[in-house]
Formats: sequence, C-alpha cells, structure tokens
Amino acid sequence: MTEQDREVSVANPQSKFTEVQGIKLRYLEWGNAGKPDLLLVHGWTSFAPSWNGVADYFQDRFHIVAPDLRGHGESDKPITGYRLRDFAEDIRQLIKNLSLNKPAYVGHSWGGNIGTILAADSPAIISRAFLEDPVYWRMIHAFMTALPNALARRNKPEAEIRAEAKQKNMSKADEDMEVYRNHHFSADALTRLLTDNRDWAFGFEDFFKRIAVPTKILVADQKVGGAIMREEMSYLERLAPPQVRCEFWEGVGHGMKAAKPAEYNQALEAWLNAKGA
Repeated sequence: MTEQDREVSVANPQSKFTEVQGIKLRYLEWGNAGKPDLLLVHGWTSFAPSWNGVADYFQDRFHIVAPDLRGHGESDKPITGYRLRDFAEDIRQLIKNLSLNKPAYVGHSWGGNIGTILAADSPAIISRAFLEDPVYWRMIHAFMTALPNALARRNKPEAEIRAEAKQKNMSKADEDMEVYRNHHFSADALTRLLTDNRDWAFGFEDFFKRIAVPTKILVADQKVGGAIMREEMSYLERLAPPQVRCEFWEGVGHGMKAAKPAEYNQALEAWLNAKGA
C-alpha cells in the first residue's frame, strides 16, 4: 500500500474491493490509516453507507472501514455461503487483507451476530465490540416474519420508496440511500441467510458466554421493534461474562443509530474511550 493509498479523504469515503473466500467484498474507507482502526458491520438487507453518520462523527480520530456483506450492496452475491460462520470468516479475512490492527468492532443486527462470534472465537483480532440490537432468540421465526416484508420491500417501486421517505422527512441523501438499499441485496441470499441460520436461536449462547473482549450490547425496545425481549435481556445478563455490558434503550426500536444518532455516537464514543471498557 502506497502512502497515497493510506491517505483517505476525510470528507468522503473511498470505495474499494478485496477478495475473501473467493468472492469480492466491497468496503468503504474513511480517515487516515495511521489512526486506530474502527470496523463497522451493517445488518440484514443494509449496506456500508448506512454508517455514514457514525463515520462522519469519528473519521477525524479513527481509520474507519465498513464492508458490504456478501449478498448485499456492491459485494458479490454467491448462491451459497450464507451461514453465520461464512460471514465471520469474511470479516476475519478482511481484517487480515487490510492489515487492520485489532480494530474496535461495531455491528448492527446481523452484524451484531457476527460480532458475537468474533468476540468469542477470534478475540485476538479485535480490541472490543459494540453490538447494536443483535438478533439472538428471535432468529427462530425471523424467516416467517421479516423475510416476506423484506422481499416485498425489495420489489417496491422507486416512486413509492421516495414518497415514504418524504413522509418521514428524510434528507435527499438519505432518500437516495433508501432507494439504493432496497434494490441492492440479493433475494436468494436473503432467503438463505435466514433459513440457513435458524439454529442460531439456540446456538448463540455457546458464543455469548465465551465472549472474551470488552463488549457493550445496546438492547432496543421490543415494543417498538427491538430484537431482544426484556426477559431475554435479563437472562443474557446472568449468562454474560464480566466484560459484557447490556444497556436498554426504552422507546427506541431496532434501528437505534438512525433513531437516536447523537445519543448513539455518544454511547459509542464513551465505550471506545473507556479504559479496559
């Protein structure tokens, strides 16, 4: 990597590709590679630009990398390879390929599931984890509830998506991003991703109780779309190793950073700055 390659525009990310497990993975890069590494991993049906607000807040202090997961965005969309272990291995190889130095890992939803695996099985390659409403027990029925809605959204006309965005008072940039996001994930990948991982609802505990890096889990309110029940949170707190902390956000749904961007960035900043977390 040349010195020019290492200098990344602060104002806008660079879009690049790397090969992992025989497929091309697109990633966005912000900041200067000489700063501490921060790895942002999106959720199901999303893509790397969903982290724009977080990257804008932290890019002057961190070297930030956010991939499009396989089956999403501009990354390859293979027919197979959608087990959680495949996604985790993609991230391991991404970290190796880019020579990231024990990045702080931040994951939303499905990205939180991947982070749970890495924090348990690969603690030597990440420094800490910040997991936004990961999907644990509810994975067992997600394919019956979330999948039909996601597939219907994928086929929704652009004009309808833009009309809904305007009703939500989205900015033009966020509106454009919503249109892109809804039309750039693979329906086949989405189906495989959920149906092939229903056992995660039972298997996640093995990883959760072995988390070996300082980890903060933000728990959204199930009453407004959160993925973790309050009763489940109580159980997780009893199961968790000492380095795991859970924090419940009342009245905030699954998309926590979108609903409360300032509060989210402040919570992440506090976690990144905590000594030994």
